Amino acid sequence: TCDRAEVIGVSRAGSESLERVLSLNPAAATRCRYSLEGDEAVRHVFLLASGILSPLFREDTIQGQLAMAGEEARLAGSSSPELNKLVNMAAAFSKGLHSRLKVRVFDSSIAEAAALRLEGMKRILIAGSGESARLVAVRLLQSGHDVRMALRDETKTFLVPAGAEAVPFADKMKEAFWADAVVSASSGLYHTFSAEECARIAPRIMLDLARPRDLPDCPNVITASDLNAEEPEKERVIKTVEGEACKAVSEYMQWLERSRTRCAVESRAEELAFEVMRRLSGPVASLSLDAERERQLREAIIDSAKKAYITKSYSRSHGDDI
Repeated sequence: TCDRAEVIGVSRAGSESLERVLSLNPAAATRCRYSLEGDEAVRHVFLLASGILSPLFREDTIQGQLAMAGEEARLAGSSSPELNKLVNMAAAFSKGLHSRLKVRVFDSSIAEAAALRLEGMKRILIAGSGESARLVAVRLLQSGHDVRMALRDETKTFLVPAGAEAVPFADKMKEAFWADAVVSASSGLYHTFSAEECARIAPRIMLDLARPRDLPDCPNVITASDLNAEEPEKERVIKTVEGEACKAVSEYMQWLERSRTRCAVESRAEELAFEVMRRLSGPVASLSLDAERERQLREAIIDSAKKAYITKSYSRSHGDDI
């Protein structure tokens, strides 16, 4: 995921061996390591897929990352019927949530707290044009501030609230020296200002309202968390998603129970198909096929291994010698 490595499995694995595979120092990883099991782990997977555990609250790209990881694990033979079902249900859960709910929220309380922190400062530069940047701009305009908004995409000037002035992002340093304070509220992938640029702008205050952070850790940078503002809308979304996740966990557990009582032959066939694929994964990769042909070969191996086991088992049960 965007800020951590998640290992999801159907059996317990030693953390140190996994961390070494990921080229992580086990001693350094101790402070941020966590492990969940049983229902709690299943719930975590659904919440993870929803995006509420991500720094960019309720981002939706993680559902695709999870689905892709699950598919790669299946084709490598490192998955299982239970794990494959969980990953598919979690990805579908996230897609359903984002279709039904407005889940990317920015509480107006943050904009209010920012305006209070900037009292007495006339000229404000805002980096960004997303919902959070616009809400802050409107609130500052209401208080009589002069507001300029630095836009990476200059075709989005239509997003700039009436009364604010759009300026090119390339001119951000010139505009920062014009301003009494800088507010960064971008949803981009990169820092809006580097540590060196923040130092040059000092002693002007820089408010970083983005999550994940837009600005590096510098003495003149104040984050959204530093404002200590309550976020009722965000808390409402979290409670809603957690409630939906509880239902999804129940559905998965019901499926798991049904799968344990279904035909033992078919259940065992799926398990062995994954095992066969795991053992053949290296040789298949060594063939250097193009991606689509390799995927087709892996699918054929899994399907053939499953069908072969079922055929063999039913033949034996009927006394056939094949």
